[in-house]
Amino acid sequence: MLSELSRSPLRLMTGAAVIAAGVIEVQSLGGALQGQALRRERAKAALEAEFRAVRPEVTAFLAAGAPPWHGALDRALRAVHATTAEVFAADGRRLAGYPAAAPIVHWPRPADVSSLRTGRVLVVGPVAESESRLLLYAGLQAGKESVVLRLAVPAPELVEAMREQRRLLLGHAATLLALLLAGVMAVLPVRERTVSAPPRVLDAYHTALERLRDQGQAQVRLHQSERQRMEEELRDRDAMVRAGELTAGMVHEVRNGLNTILGYARLAEQEGATAAASEAAGRIKQECESLVTLIRRFMDFIKRETLNLGTFSVSRMLARVAAHESDGPGARIVLREGGEVDLRADEDLLEHAFENLVRNARQAAGPGGHVWIDWRVDGGRLAVVVADDGPGMPASVRGTLRPFFTTKAGGLGLGLATALKIVRLHQGELVLGDRAPRGLAATVRLPLISEQPLPTVTNGPSVADREG
Repeated sequence: MLSELSRSPLRLMTGAAVIAAGVIEVQSLGGALQGQALRRERAKAALEAEFRAVRPEVTAFLAAGAPPWHGALDRALRAVHATTAEVFAADGRRLAGYPAAAPIVHWPRPADVSSLRTGRVLVVGPVAESESRLLLYAGLQAGKESVVLRLAVPAPELVEAMREQRRLLLGHAATLLALLLAGVMAVLPVRERTVSAPPRVLDAYHTALERLRDQGQAQVRLHQSERQRMEEELRDRDAMVRAGELTAGMVHEVRNGLNTILGYARLAEQEGATAAASEAAGRIKQECESLVTLIRRFMDFIKRETLNLGTFSVSRMLARVAAHESDGPGARIVLREGGEVDLRADEDLLEHAFENLVRNARQAAGPGGHVWIDWRVDGGRLAVVVADDGPGMPASVRGTLRPFFTTKAGGLGLGLATALKIVRLHQGELVLGDRAPRGLAATVRLPLISEQPLPTVTNGPSVADREG
């Protein structure tokens, strides 16, 4: 075989190239596996650190409270941004679930359960059942009884990264197989072939190189997308820093000047001036009041908010929003019945956020249009949908939602941005989507954190899927 390879320099070079490419591919495969394991361990370590910081407080809640220990479960759930918190006996019997029992059948081994009594915290997953989650187990003391606390934490970013790693691993495996076949063809003795025979070894070699090139290009696109996202976040933060610096020096002077102009305009209206002068004073007052409103909205957006948490009725809060925003001519607001739902959050801030969403929807729908407000409980989270039958918003514009970006003439671009800020302060999300057959649907999803068990709410089709 060696003598044959020495008589064929082309086959020798091809075999060496295939071996080198195989070594590189094996190294890439090992690096991908190591990166996946490292990402998962970092997520587990971060979750464990968050829980250990609040563990003494949760233990105190358990020791002081009585079953079903809602105070302790609420505190643990909020500390690690979990969707469910549950307490089990050492034999696996569920003693309490908050806000409801999770559809998870996973349970640690007896040896792991015993180790939890020593203060160890066990993090496993992502566990793929109804949805992929990280599960945290910790042994605690509830009075004289030893219990096991389980927290289920969504890990969408980790799951998506693992899926991407699996796709890359499949690509690496296919490439290694192609290189193996190419290497076998390069070193095996071959029969005499005619000049017109196709160079199969070179074809396999080129195919392997093309696959490596495609994988490299995919990685480049992934890094470019991540870099673009980070640059957009930096631009948003930079805009906020510059706005804060300018506001500190400008708002005080502008507000004082507007108040002075407003005072003189009111005097001109009250002192029996001519009809023309009174009309001019009224217009001056209206314009100044509009400017004061813009300044107030600007200040509402840039100020640092502190959440004042309390439990309130979602239906009553949304009813106030609908009544307040229905003043004056414009689109008709329809408040659909979604059941009685209690939410633990900052009621004033959320009411302000929904006022912005409804006001934007009403302006988009225009006179004769409709705005629908719908809410429901979906997967342990409150979903509120504000939809309109206006012209809608292109997907490219929805993806550029940021402060000071607007498509309305004379707008500040702060209505949606302010709502988004308030929703994120509550660890929720705001998603803009199309409404069939036309219009825009803004969906707000917020975690349900209540002192009492959640009521049963009938899930129906969303506003975005229903005709007006």
